[in-house]
Amino acid sequence: MARTPPLLLIVALLAAGCGGSAATSPSAGGPKARPVSVQLDWYPNPDHVGLYTGIDMGFFAKRGLDVSVEQPSDVSDPVKLVAAARVDLGISYEPELFFAQQEQAPVVAVAAIVPRALNSLIARGDGGIRTLGDLRGRTIGEDGSKSTAAYLDTMLRSAGLDPQHDVHRVDVGFNLVPALLAKKVDAVIGAFQNIEGVQLQAEGVNPVVFPVDEHGVPPYDELVVIANSARLSSDPAYFRLVGDFVHSLADSTAWAREHPGAALAVMRQHSSRDYKQMLARSVPATLRLLRTSSLHPAAWQAFGEWMKGQGLLEDEPDGRALVAEP
Repeated sequence: MARTPPLLLIVALLAAGCGGSAATSPSAGGPKARPVSVQLDWYPNPDHVGLYTGIDMGFFAKRGLDVSVEQPSDVSDPVKLVAAARVDLGISYEPELFFAQQEQAPVVAVAAIVPRALNSLIARGDGGIRTLGDLRGRTIGEDGSKSTAAYLDTMLRSAGLDPQHDVHRVDVGFNLVPALLAKKVDAVIGAFQNIEGVQLQAEGVNPVVFPVDEHGVPPYDELVVIANSARLSSDPAYFRLVGDFVHSLADSTAWAREHPGAALAVMRQHSSRDYKQMLARSVPATLRLLRTSSLHPAAWQAFGEWMKGQGLLEDEPDGRALVAEP
């Protein structure tokens, strides 16, 4: 993620002058901090380094925000809870917003956290797989997600392979890394290059990584901050709160990139135990992947149309309506 703020503030609410409240601090007799509840997409992991750095290093407090983080029971929790106004903000995935749009849920993306694909097909380095074409006749482990299956279909077709007949596909659930380490499969898809990819590297597998957006899948934003669109249009206080949150998150993520050692220390305090052993490798790998990026409505529309073409959506998608434009 670049040395300029890695979360480009692309929302109209950000352009509307959130700076006034940014100068206000609850310290020295200032107004009481505004509470902000944030629903994670998954257990705390290196993808959340900017968020936790912002909390621990006071970036949110500088703008008068008191941020609390909630862990999910399911990856759909952020969309459901933000739509129901049970939490203020969430971290979610671009495909999830298109699924939500089919249900007419009032959610919108307001900033990109990871503006490129982390989801990757990862093969063992000792298996002779150097290109996607080398997967012919091989076994691929999947995580069971419809979106991930669609990624794999597209990637295989881009290499001239028949997704149903040229490879063997097995559902290994969340056991992607164990399946690959045990050589039960030759490759897996649904793994993140900055987490499972790093873990496999540490295990001596020397993984070969094929990011999905480099092999036929349209570019998309892996992780985004989501807000309640109805509240944005009707509640000025919420409008300002969201803007201040995204500004603070931009500042804290940029700081984390400049101070990777301190960011690593932050994540040692907050990361789920499942990730702790790999933090020294995965935090720097994650920071390198973050880039300053806007949310491009045309790109979202193209990705939504790809999802429709893969049979993931029934209704015509409107990617532009899912992005808060400047």
